[in-house]
Amino acid sequence: MSFSLFVARRHLFSRKSRSVVNLIAGVSVVAVAVPVMALVSILSFHNGLGEFIGRMYSEFDSEIRVTPREGRFFDGDTVRRRIETLAEVECVGTTVEQPVLLTYGGRQWVALMRGVDSAYRQVVPIERLIVQGKYRLRSEEPVEIVIGQGIAYTLGVQTALPEPIRIYALRPGSGNTSFLPTTLYNTASARPVGIYALDEQTDSRYVFVASDLARRLAGTRGKISSLEIRLREGISAEAGCNAVRQAVGDAFDVKSRFEQKETVYRMVAQEKWVIYLLLMFVAAIAALSLVGSVVMLAADKERDSDILLAMGGTKRMLVRIFAWEGILITASGVAAGMALGVGFAGLQKSFGLIRMSGETFLMEAYPVRIEWFDLTIVAGGVLLLGGAISAATAAGLMKRKA
Repeated sequence: MSFSLFVARRHLFSRKSRSVVNLIAGVSVVAVAVPVMALVSILSFHNGLGEFIGRMYSEFDSEIRVTPREGRFFDGDTVRRRIETLAEVECVGTTVEQPVLLTYGGRQWVALMRGVDSAYRQVVPIERLIVQGKYRLRSEEPVEIVIGQGIAYTLGVQTALPEPIRIYALRPGSGNTSFLPTTLYNTASARPVGIYALDEQTDSRYVFVASDLARRLAGTRGKISSLEIRLREGISAEAGCNAVRQAVGDAFDVKSRFEQKETVYRMVAQEKWVIYLLLMFVAAIAALSLVGSVVMLAADKERDSDILLAMGGTKRMLVRIFAWEGILITASGVAAGMALGVGFAGLQKSFGLIRMSGETFLMEAYPVRIEWFDLTIVAGGVLLLGGAISAATAAGLMKRKA
């Protein structure tokens, strides 16, 4: 321990040191601890929400998706066989997507029909999202459909009711306008047997039907929209994408789960840094209380400072002593804030103190996840701020003393 640090520690934490100055130092500790606690808690909440979003979309998006670069549909048999021979691939499913008009009980809704084969449920665990009824798709009478919770709410659908949903899909070559006679649509009636819930945007958009029915309605003549791939355990998304790209060639886009929802994941990551910078600004304002603490400490120890100078000490040594005192106050505030923030996050994780507003099938309380990286950047950032303010204040005091 350096002499400057030793003296600074004795000034602050000596048992005989009980004065208004120490009370002011205690207030500064609290002023630093509060934003540190807020940083740790809010970043932990954000991590939990980010993890929840990733887990949520992992139950709807495949690990890897293959789509044609040109056109909407392609002959997937040859491409699928190439992919299935890869050592990195566990399972491959197919989808046929087509915008459709749904009618039910006099109400209408435009949705995106996703026709899936029997292997799809092995690639994407869509069954986990079912909140009413069950996941079952039939392309023969009685035809069955699984819809999103948002669509069910809009149309007033209940799986217990026998009334079918009428599906209208525009025939190929009929144009893109929706103001057309119904004779230009392929139609089908399907009984809703299951309702899934994910997020408002997704479950107000997608309906699931059997791939045979989707091909008939879309008029694809055996072609598909995409191949959905699940990788073997232990295979990274990057390695899997590289292997699939080599197998399918340049005519196809190969996207990982992150790339399929790149905007969402990037937004979550950017929000975290925005939160960090905003709260660090609050911490910087709170750390300005160190100026008063260092000034009061210097005034309280002016006589001791003069004695130290008379004994051969230097002004540079005094600068270091008072700078260290500010750093110690900051470190105490950081330690207290980290302990409170981690403790609060732990209580939230265990007991769900803060509940989600409204009703949701997905979670009741805000999720949290504590990351060591967050603790490091919070502690490091606040200590740097406190150290810089303390050093600048101490140097200014010594210049005035001169």
